[in-house]
Amino acid sequence: MNTKPRLTGEPIMRILCKTSENLVGYLYQWNNGDVQPAWFDGAMADVRYEPFIRAPEQNPADPKIPRSRQQDLTHLEKA
Repeated sequence: MNTKPRLTGEPIMRILCKTSENLVGYLYQWNNGDVQPAWFDGAMADVRYEPFIRAPEQNPADPKIPRSRQQDLTHLEKA
């Protein structure tokens, strides 16, 4: 058991019912590393966990273009 206090937490996964595919809760990760499910209507046994899809990181040069789609131009820089 972790002795550090839980101060902040963020949802890291969705908890879905295996049979209905309904969202039944979220899995939270706390600042101290603990993970804890937060159920909407009580704990369920037959569930699956689905990670969130992260939005692409924005490029400071052009926020409209995700960083992963921009070319690496460092090879064009002169030494």
